Amino acid sequence: MWRLIAWSAFLSFGVLHLLVGALVLVVLIRHHIVECDEILALATEDLVHEYEKFRGDPSLIQQEMDSDVGSHGTDNLFLLISSPSGHVVASASASKSILRKMLDAAKDGAQGTYRFNRGRRNDLGRAISIRAKKTALYDGNVLSVGYNVTDAEYNLIHVAMLLGAAMFMTLFVGAWLGAALARRFTAPLRNLAAAAERIADGDYTARVPASAAGWEIAQVEDAFNRMGDKNEKAMSDLRALTDDIAHDLRTPLTRLKAAAEVAALESAELNRPLPETVTDEVSAMLEMINTMLEISQTENRIDRTPREDVELLSFVTQAVDLYSVLAEEAGIELKMQLPPHPVVFSGHTGKLQRLLGNLLDNAMKFTPEGGKVIVSLTSAPVALTVSNTGPGIAPDDLPHVFKRFWRAEKSRSLPGNGLGLALVRAIATSYGGTASCTSIPGKWTTFHIVLTPQQ
Repeated sequence: MWRLIAWSAFLSFGVLHLLVGALVLVVLIRHHIVECDEILALATEDLVHEYEKFRGDPSLIQQEMDSDVGSHGTDNLFLLISSPSGHVVASASASKSILRKMLDAAKDGAQGTYRFNRGRRNDLGRAISIRAKKTALYDGNVLSVGYNVTDAEYNLIHVAMLLGAAMFMTLFVGAWLGAALARRFTAPLRNLAAAAERIADGDYTARVPASAAGWEIAQVEDAFNRMGDKNEKAMSDLRALTDDIAHDLRTPLTRLKAAAEVAALESAELNRPLPETVTDEVSAMLEMINTMLEISQTENRIDRTPREDVELLSFVTQAVDLYSVLAEEAGIELKMQLPPHPVVFSGHTGKLQRLLGNLLDNAMKFTPEGGKVIVSLTSAPVALTVSNTGPGIAPDDLPHVFKRFWRAEKSRSLPGNGLGLALVRAIATSYGGTASCTSIPGKWTTFHIVLTPQQ
Protein backbone atom coordinates (compact mmCIF):
# COMPACT_ATOMS: atom_id res chain seq x y z
CA MET A 1 0.00 0.00 0.00
CA TRP A 2 2.82 2.40 0.84
CA ARG A 3 4.26 1.88 -2.66
CA LEU A 4 0.92 2.84 -4.20
CA ILE A 5 0.81 5.98 -2.07
CA ALA A 6 4.41 6.82 -3.05
CA TRP A 7 3.65 6.39 -6.75
CA SER A 8 0.50 8.46 -6.38
CA ALA A 9 2.48 11.25 -4.70
CA PHE A 10 5.16 11.00 -7.42
CA LEU A 11 2.64 11.30 -10.24
CA SER A 12 0.57 13.95 -8.48
CA PHE A 13 3.58 16.17 -7.83
CA GLY A 14 4.79 15.61 -11.41
CA VAL A 15 1.49 16.46 -13.06
CA LEU A 16 0.93 19.46 -10.78
CA HIS A 17 4.41 20.83 -11.37
CA LEU A 18 4.13 20.22 -15.13
CA LEU A 19 0.87 22.14 -15.29
CA VAL A 20 2.21 25.00 -13.17
CA GLY A 21 5.45 25.14 -15.19
CA ALA A 22 3.59 25.13 -18.50
CA LEU A 23 1.29 27.89 -17.23
CA VAL A 24 4.26 30.00 -16.10
CA LEU A 25 6.01 29.55 -19.47
CA VAL A 26 2.87 30.45 -21.42
CA VAL A 27 2.42 33.60 -19.32
CA LEU A 28 6.07 34.62 -19.76
CA ILE A 29 6.06 33.97 -23.52
CA ARG A 30 2.82 35.89 -23.89
CA HIS A 31 4.26 38.77 -21.88
CA HIS A 32 7.42 38.74 -24.01
CA ILE A 33 5.44 38.84 -27.27
CA VAL A 34 3.13 41.60 -26.06
CA GLU A 35 6.05 43.68 -24.81
CA CYS A 36 7.94 43.35 -28.13
CA ASP A 37 4.81 44.12 -30.15
CA GLU A 38 4.23 47.25 -28.07
CA ILE A 39 7.80 48.46 -28.74
CA LEU A 40 7.41 47.75 -32.46
CA ALA A 41 4.01 49.46 -32.58
CA LEU A 42 5.28 52.61 -30.85
CA ALA A 43 8.36 52.84 -33.04
CA THR A 44 6.30 52.23 -36.20
CA GLU A 45 3.67 54.78 -35.19
CA ASP A 46 6.31 57.46 -34.55
CA LEU A 47 8.12 56.86 -37.84
CA VAL A 48 4.89 56.81 -39.88
CA HIS A 49 3.94 60.13 -38.29
CA GLU A 50 7.38 61.62 -39.00
CA TYR A 51 7.36 60.28 -42.58
CA GLU A 52 4.05 61.96 -43.26
CA LYS A 53 5.23 65.13 -41.51
CA PHE A 54 8.40 65.37 -43.61
CA ARG A 55 6.53 64.38 -46.80
CA GLY A 56 8.87 61.48 -47.34
CA ASP A 57 12.06 63.59 -47.37
CA PRO A 58 14.82 60.91 -47.12
CA SER A 59 17.35 63.17 -45.37
CA LEU A 60 14.95 64.25 -42.64
CA ILE A 61 13.64 60.73 -42.20
CA GLN A 62 17.19 59.42 -41.98
CA GLN A 63 17.94 61.86 -39.19
CA GLU A 64 14.87 60.77 -37.28
CA MET A 65 15.72 57.08 -37.77
CA ASP A 66 19.30 57.61 -36.59
CA SER A 67 17.96 59.37 -33.52
CA ASP A 68 15.59 56.50 -32.70
CA VAL A 69 18.28 53.85 -33.18
CA GLY A 70 20.68 55.86 -31.07
CA SER A 71 18.19 56.06 -28.20
CA HIS A 72 17.48 52.29 -28.25
CA GLY A 73 20.95 51.08 -29.19
CA THR A 74 22.28 50.15 -32.62
CA ASP A 75 22.26 46.47 -31.70
CA ASN A 76 18.65 46.55 -30.50
CA LEU A 77 16.61 48.55 -32.98
CA PHE A 78 16.73 48.12 -36.80
CA LEU A 79 14.89 50.53 -39.16
CA LEU A 80 14.38 50.31 -42.90
CA ILE A 81 12.30 52.16 -45.50
CA SER A 82 12.26 50.52 -48.90
CA SER A 83 10.45 50.94 -52.20
CA PRO A 84 8.15 48.23 -53.60
CA SER A 85 10.94 47.30 -55.99
CA GLY A 86 13.37 46.65 -53.15
CA HIS A 87 15.33 49.90 -53.22
CA VAL A 88 16.52 51.16 -49.82
CA VAL A 89 15.16 54.65 -49.20
CA ALA A 90 16.55 55.03 -45.66
CA SER A 91 17.98 52.70 -43.05
CA ALA A 92 19.48 52.68 -39.58
CA SER A 93 21.20 49.51 -38.38
CA ALA A 94 24.51 48.17 -37.19
CA SER A 95 24.03 44.97 -39.16
CA LYS A 96 23.72 44.86 -42.93
CA SER A 97 22.71 41.20 -42.86
CA ILE A 98 19.69 42.00 -40.71
CA LEU A 99 18.70 44.81 -43.08
CA ARG A 100 18.98 42.45 -46.04
CA LYS A 101 16.59 39.99 -44.40
CA MET A 102 14.19 42.80 -43.54
CA LEU A 103 14.46 44.05 -47.16
CA ASP A 104 13.70 40.58 -48.52
CA ALA A 105 10.66 40.34 -46.22
CA ALA A 106 9.42 43.78 -47.34
CA LYS A 107 9.37 42.77 -51.02
CA ASP A 108 6.36 40.40 -50.63
CA GLY A 109 4.09 43.39 -49.95
CA ALA A 110 2.26 41.84 -46.99
CA GLN A 111 1.97 43.69 -43.71
CA GLY A 112 2.31 42.30 -40.22
CA THR A 113 4.73 41.00 -37.62
CA TYR A 114 7.29 38.27 -38.19
CA ARG A 115 10.40 36.81 -36.61
CA PHE A 116 13.73 35.61 -37.99
CA ASN A 117 17.18 34.58 -36.86
CA ARG A 118 20.49 35.80 -38.08
CA GLY A 119 22.96 32.91 -38.34
CA ARG A 120 25.79 35.01 -37.09
CA ARG A 121 26.17 35.02 -33.31
CA ASN A 122 26.63 37.94 -30.93
CA ASP A 123 29.41 38.52 -28.41
CA LEU A 124 27.92 35.94 -26.03
CA GLY A 125 27.82 33.30 -28.72
CA ARG A 126 24.05 33.40 -29.11
CA ALA A 127 22.24 33.37 -32.43
CA ILE A 128 20.57 36.76 -32.86
CA SER A 129 16.75 36.67 -32.93
CA ILE A 130 14.81 39.57 -34.44
CA ARG A 131 11.12 40.31 -34.21
CA ALA A 132 10.03 42.75 -36.94
CA LYS A 133 6.99 44.58 -38.20
CA LYS A 134 6.39 45.96 -41.69
CA THR A 135 3.89 48.70 -42.56
CA ALA A 136 2.91 50.28 -45.90
CA LEU A 137 3.45 54.05 -46.08
CA TYR A 138 1.13 56.51 -47.86
CA ASP A 139 3.34 56.72 -50.95
CA GLY A 140 3.69 52.97 -51.44
CA ASN A 141 7.01 52.54 -49.68
CA VAL A 142 7.37 49.98 -46.87
CA LEU A 143 8.52 50.73 -43.32
CA SER A 144 10.21 47.82 -41.55
CA VAL A 145 11.03 48.00 -37.84
CA GLY A 146 13.07 45.22 -36.19
CA TYR A 147 13.81 44.64 -32.52
CA ASN A 148 16.47 42.39 -30.98
CA VAL A 149 14.76 39.78 -28.76
CA THR A 150 17.79 37.49 -28.29
CA ASP A 151 18.29 38.15 -24.56
CA ALA A 152 14.57 37.88 -23.78
CA GLU A 153 14.26 34.52 -25.57
CA TYR A 154 17.35 33.13 -23.87
CA ASN A 155 15.95 34.26 -20.53
CA LEU A 156 12.80 32.30 -21.34
CA ILE A 157 14.93 29.26 -22.19
CA HIS A 158 16.72 29.57 -18.82
CA VAL A 159 13.41 29.86 -17.00
CA ALA A 160 12.16 26.73 -18.80
CA MET A 161 15.32 24.84 -17.82
CA LEU A 162 15.00 25.95 -14.21
CA LEU A 163 11.36 24.88 -14.14
CA GLY A 164 12.31 21.51 -15.62
CA ALA A 165 15.07 20.98 -13.07
CA ALA A 166 12.77 22.05 -10.27
CA MET A 167 10.12 19.65 -11.58
CA PHE A 168 12.50 16.68 -11.46
CA MET A 169 13.69 17.66 -8.00
CA THR A 170 10.10 18.02 -6.84
CA LEU A 171 9.22 14.67 -8.37
CA PHE A 172 11.92 12.77 -6.53
CA VAL A 173 11.60 14.72 -3.29
CA GLY A 174 7.82 14.25 -3.43
CA ALA A 175 8.23 10.54 -4.11
CA TRP A 176 10.67 10.19 -1.22
CA LEU A 177 8.43 12.15 1.15
CA GLY A 178 5.39 10.21 -0.07
CA ALA A 179 7.14 6.88 0.53
CA ALA A 180 8.35 7.98 3.98
CA LEU A 181 4.93 9.27 5.03
CA ALA A 182 3.17 6.27 3.51
CA ARG A 183 5.40 3.83 5.40
CA ARG A 184 4.82 5.78 8.58
CA PHE A 185 1.05 5.92 8.18
CA THR A 186 0.74 2.29 7.06
CA ALA A 187 2.97 0.97 9.86
CA PRO A 188 -0.07 0.51 12.18
CA LEU A 189 -1.79 -1.48 9.42
CA ARG A 190 1.25 -3.71 9.08
CA ASN A 191 1.23 -4.19 12.85
CA LEU A 192 -2.44 -5.14 12.66
CA ALA A 193 -1.71 -7.65 9.90
CA ALA A 194 1.19 -9.14 11.87
CA ALA A 195 -0.95 -9.47 15.01
CA ALA A 196 -3.77 -11.04 12.99
CA GLU A 197 -1.30 -13.56 11.53
CA ARG A 198 -0.11 -14.47 15.03
CA ILE A 199 -3.68 -14.95 16.20
CA ALA A 200 -4.41 -17.07 13.10
CA ASP A 201 -1.38 -19.21 14.04
CA GLY A 202 -2.82 -19.79 17.49
CA ASP A 203 -1.18 -17.05 19.58
CA TYR A 204 -4.29 -15.48 21.12
CA THR A 205 -2.18 -13.16 23.30
CA ALA A 206 -1.04 -11.11 20.27
CA ARG A 207 -1.91 -7.43 20.55
CA VAL A 208 -1.16 -4.26 18.60
CA PRO A 209 1.14 -1.70 20.28
CA ALA A 210 -0.23 1.81 20.55
CA SER A 211 0.99 4.20 17.85
CA ALA A 212 0.93 7.97 17.37
CA ALA A 213 -0.64 7.88 13.90
CA GLY A 214 -3.83 9.70 14.89
CA TRP A 215 -7.02 9.04 16.78
CA GLU A 216 -8.62 7.16 13.86
CA ILE A 217 -5.82 4.58 13.85
CA ALA A 218 -5.87 4.53 17.65
CA GLN A 219 -9.57 3.63 17.53
CA VAL A 220 -8.87 0.74 15.15
CA GLU A 221 -5.99 -0.49 17.34
CA ASP A 222 -8.13 -0.27 20.47
CA ALA A 223 -11.00 -2.13 18.79
CA PHE A 224 -8.60 -4.81 17.55
CA ASN A 225 -7.06 -5.27 21.01
CA ARG A 226 -10.49 -5.44 22.64
CA MET A 227 -11.50 -8.03 20.07
CA GLY A 228 -8.30 -9.94 20.88
CA ASP A 229 -9.13 -9.82 24.59
CA LYS A 230 -12.59 -11.23 23.91
CA ASN A 231 -11.22 -13.90 21.59
CA GLU A 232 -8.64 -14.93 24.17
CA LYS A 233 -11.31 -15.12 26.85
CA ALA A 234 -13.63 -17.04 24.53
CA MET A 235 -10.91 -19.57 23.74
CA SER A 236 -10.08 -19.87 27.43
CA ASP A 237 -13.75 -20.43 28.23
CA LEU A 238 -13.98 -22.93 25.37
CA ARG A 239 -11.02 -24.87 26.74
CA ALA A 240 -12.55 -24.82 30.21
CA LEU A 241 -15.91 -25.89 28.75
CA THR A 242 -14.24 -28.73 26.85
CA ASP A 243 -12.48 -29.86 30.02
CA ASP A 244 -15.76 -29.77 31.93
CA ILE A 245 -17.56 -31.76 29.22
CA ALA A 246 -14.77 -34.33 29.18
CA HIS A 247 -14.87 -34.53 32.98
CA ASP A 248 -18.66 -34.97 33.09
CA LEU A 249 -18.72 -37.52 30.29
CA ARG A 250 -15.82 -39.51 31.72
CA THR A 251 -17.74 -40.55 34.82
CA PRO A 252 -20.73 -42.22 33.09
CA LEU A 253 -18.48 -43.74 30.44
CA THR A 254 -16.22 -45.16 33.15
CA ARG A 255 -19.25 -46.65 34.82
CA LEU A 256 -20.44 -48.18 31.56
CA LYS A 257 -16.99 -49.64 30.92
CA ALA A 258 -16.79 -51.07 34.43
CA ALA A 259 -20.27 -52.57 34.16
CA ALA A 260 -19.42 -54.14 30.83
CA GLU A 261 -16.18 -55.61 32.19
CA VAL A 262 -17.99 -57.03 35.21
CA ALA A 263 -20.66 -58.48 32.97
CA ALA A 264 -18.04 -60.14 30.82
CA LEU A 265 -16.28 -61.72 33.80
CA GLU A 266 -19.21 -62.80 35.92
CA SER A 267 -21.89 -65.33 35.25
CA ALA A 268 -25.05 -64.76 33.25
CA GLU A 269 -27.14 -64.45 36.42
CA LEU A 270 -25.20 -61.36 37.41
CA ASN A 271 -25.59 -59.68 34.02
CA ARG A 272 -29.04 -58.33 34.75
CA PRO A 273 -27.89 -54.91 36.12
CA LEU A 274 -26.03 -54.09 32.90
CA PRO A 275 -29.05 -52.91 30.82
CA GLU A 276 -30.25 -50.76 33.70
CA THR A 277 -26.77 -49.23 34.18
CA VAL A 278 -26.42 -48.54 30.45
CA THR A 279 -29.89 -46.98 30.32
CA ASP A 280 -29.29 -44.74 33.34
CA GLU A 281 -25.85 -43.53 32.24
CA VAL A 282 -26.87 -42.98 28.61
CA SER A 283 -29.97 -41.12 29.78
CA ALA A 284 -27.78 -38.88 31.94
CA MET A 285 -25.45 -38.18 29.02
CA LEU A 286 -28.36 -37.52 26.66
CA GLU A 287 -29.93 -35.18 29.18
CA MET A 288 -26.68 -33.25 29.48
CA ILE A 289 -26.25 -33.05 25.70
CA ASN A 290 -29.88 -32.02 25.16
CA THR A 291 -29.54 -29.33 27.81
CA MET A 292 -26.41 -28.00 26.13
CA LEU A 293 -28.23 -27.90 22.78
CA GLU A 294 -31.19 -26.18 24.39
CA ILE A 295 -28.91 -23.56 25.96
CA SER A 296 -27.22 -22.88 22.61
CA GLN A 297 -30.51 -22.68 20.74
CA THR A 298 -32.01 -20.43 23.40
CA GLU A 299 -28.98 -18.12 23.46
CA ASN A 300 -29.15 -17.81 19.67
CA ARG A 301 -32.96 -17.47 19.84
CA ILE A 302 -33.52 -20.43 17.54
CA ASP A 303 -37.10 -21.28 18.43
CA ARG A 304 -39.85 -21.66 15.85
CA THR A 305 -42.57 -22.13 18.50
CA PRO A 306 -44.86 -19.09 18.51
CA ARG A 307 -45.27 -17.20 21.77
CA GLU A 308 -48.45 -17.42 23.74
CA ASP A 309 -49.96 -15.52 26.62
CA VAL A 310 -49.04 -17.26 29.87
CA GLU A 311 -50.87 -16.30 33.03
CA LEU A 312 -47.98 -16.40 35.50
CA LEU A 313 -50.03 -16.33 38.68
CA SER A 314 -51.56 -19.76 38.07
CA PHE A 315 -48.35 -20.93 36.37
CA VAL A 316 -46.26 -20.30 39.51
CA THR A 317 -48.96 -21.76 41.75
CA GLN A 318 -49.02 -25.04 39.77
CA ALA A 319 -45.22 -25.31 39.81
CA VAL A 320 -45.02 -24.77 43.57
CA ASP A 321 -47.80 -27.31 44.15
CA LEU A 322 -45.73 -29.92 42.25
CA TYR A 323 -42.70 -29.28 44.50
CA SER A 324 -44.70 -29.06 47.73
CA VAL A 325 -44.63 -32.83 48.22
CA LEU A 326 -40.83 -32.96 47.84
CA ALA A 327 -40.48 -29.99 50.17
CA GLU A 328 -42.67 -31.66 52.81
CA GLU A 329 -40.64 -34.88 52.60
CA ALA A 330 -37.37 -32.90 52.98
CA GLY A 331 -38.72 -30.87 55.88
CA ILE A 332 -38.52 -27.61 53.92
CA GLU A 333 -41.08 -24.83 54.16
CA LEU A 334 -42.15 -23.79 50.62
CA LYS A 335 -43.99 -20.46 50.43
CA MET A 336 -45.27 -18.09 47.72
CA GLN A 337 -45.56 -14.32 47.55
CA LEU A 338 -47.90 -13.46 44.67
CA PRO A 339 -49.60 -10.24 43.51
CA PRO A 340 -53.39 -9.94 43.99
CA HIS A 341 -54.11 -9.64 40.26
CA PRO A 342 -53.22 -11.87 37.23
CA VAL A 343 -49.89 -11.34 35.49
CA VAL A 344 -49.85 -12.16 31.77
CA PHE A 345 -46.58 -12.67 29.90
CA SER A 346 -46.08 -13.52 26.23
CA GLY A 347 -43.66 -16.45 26.13
CA HIS A 348 -43.24 -20.20 25.76
CA THR A 349 -44.79 -22.35 28.46
CA GLY A 350 -42.16 -25.07 28.13
CA LYS A 351 -39.24 -22.68 28.51
CA LEU A 352 -40.82 -20.91 31.47
CA GLN A 353 -41.39 -24.31 33.11
CA ARG A 354 -37.70 -25.17 32.59
CA LEU A 355 -36.68 -21.81 34.05
CA LEU A 356 -38.76 -22.03 37.20
CA GLY A 357 -38.16 -25.77 37.58
CA ASN A 358 -34.38 -25.35 37.51
CA LEU A 359 -34.56 -22.57 40.07
CA LEU A 360 -36.72 -24.68 42.38
CA ASP A 361 -34.48 -27.76 41.90
CA ASN A 362 -31.45 -25.68 42.78
CA ALA A 363 -33.15 -24.17 45.85
CA MET A 364 -34.38 -27.54 47.14
CA LYS A 365 -30.93 -29.09 46.63
CA PHE A 366 -29.13 -26.54 48.81
CA THR A 367 -31.80 -25.90 51.47
CA PRO A 368 -31.22 -27.94 54.64
CA GLU A 369 -33.98 -29.58 56.66
CA GLY A 370 -35.99 -26.96 58.49
CA GLY A 371 -35.09 -24.29 55.96
CA LYS A 372 -37.32 -22.11 53.74
CA VAL A 373 -37.84 -21.61 50.02
CA ILE A 374 -39.82 -18.56 48.93
CA VAL A 375 -41.08 -18.01 45.37
CA SER A 376 -42.10 -14.43 44.54
CA LEU A 377 -43.80 -12.92 41.48
CA THR A 378 -44.09 -9.24 40.60
CA SER A 379 -45.85 -7.56 37.70
CA ALA A 380 -44.02 -4.25 37.30
CA PRO A 381 -41.58 -5.34 36.07
CA VAL A 382 -42.49 -8.95 35.41
CA ALA A 383 -40.01 -10.81 37.61
CA LEU A 384 -39.59 -14.18 39.30
CA THR A 385 -37.60 -14.48 42.51
CA VAL A 386 -36.60 -17.73 44.22
CA SER A 387 -34.93 -17.41 47.63
CA ASN A 388 -33.77 -20.12 50.00
CA THR A 389 -32.02 -20.40 53.32
CA GLY A 390 -28.85 -22.42 53.52
CA PRO A 391 -25.08 -22.26 53.22
CA GLY A 392 -25.21 -19.53 50.58
CA ILE A 393 -22.63 -18.76 47.90
CA ALA A 394 -19.19 -17.34 48.53
CA PRO A 395 -18.61 -13.83 47.04
CA ASP A 396 -15.80 -15.16 44.83
CA ASP A 397 -18.17 -17.76 43.35
CA LEU A 398 -21.08 -15.43 42.58
CA PRO A 399 -19.75 -14.25 39.15
CA HIS A 400 -19.58 -17.87 37.96
CA VAL A 401 -22.92 -19.35 39.03
CA PHE A 402 -24.53 -18.93 35.56
CA LYS A 403 -21.62 -20.44 33.63
CA ARG A 404 -21.95 -23.78 31.93
CA PHE A 405 -20.65 -26.78 33.92
CA TRP A 406 -19.54 -24.55 36.76
CA ARG A 407 -20.08 -25.86 40.27
CA ALA A 408 -18.67 -24.66 43.55
CA GLU A 409 -16.05 -26.89 45.11
CA LYS A 410 -18.33 -27.92 48.00
CA SER A 411 -21.20 -28.86 45.67
CA ARG A 412 -19.30 -31.13 43.28
CA SER A 413 -20.38 -34.19 45.28
CA LEU A 414 -24.07 -33.34 44.80
CA PRO A 415 -26.13 -34.51 41.79
CA GLY A 416 -26.12 -32.29 38.73
CA ASN A 417 -23.94 -31.23 35.83
CA GLY A 418 -23.79 -27.43 36.23
CA LEU A 419 -26.11 -26.64 33.30
CA GLY A 420 -29.35 -25.74 35.08
CA LEU A 421 -28.52 -22.14 35.95
CA ALA A 422 -26.85 -21.62 32.56
CA LEU A 423 -30.16 -22.57 30.94
CA VAL A 424 -32.01 -20.18 33.29
CA ARG A 425 -29.86 -17.27 32.18
CA ALA A 426 -30.18 -18.28 28.49
CA ILE A 427 -33.99 -18.30 28.72
CA ALA A 428 -34.11 -14.96 30.56
CA THR A 429 -31.74 -13.39 28.03
CA SER A 430 -33.76 -14.74 25.10
CA TYR A 431 -36.72 -12.73 26.40
CA GLY A 432 -34.54 -9.62 26.67
CA GLY A 433 -34.40 -9.99 30.43
CA THR A 434 -31.71 -10.57 33.04
CA ALA A 435 -30.71 -13.22 35.57
CA SER A 436 -28.87 -12.26 38.74
CA CYS A 437 -27.94 -13.78 42.07
CA THR A 438 -27.27 -12.36 45.51
CA SER A 439 -26.23 -14.32 48.57
CA ILE A 440 -25.41 -13.88 52.21
CA PRO A 441 -23.27 -16.89 53.19
CA GLY A 442 -24.91 -18.92 55.92
CA LYS A 443 -28.25 -17.10 55.56
CA TRP A 444 -29.97 -16.51 52.22
CA THR A 445 -29.47 -17.01 48.48
CA THR A 446 -31.76 -15.22 46.00
CA PHE A 447 -32.08 -15.68 42.24
CA HIS A 448 -33.84 -12.76 40.56
CA ILE A 449 -35.17 -13.17 37.00
CA VAL A 450 -36.54 -10.15 35.14
CA LEU A 451 -38.64 -10.86 32.03
CA THR A 452 -39.17 -8.19 29.40
CA PRO A 453 -42.57 -8.20 27.65
CA GLN A 454 -42.49 -8.55 23.87
CA GLN A 455 -42.80 -5.20 22.07
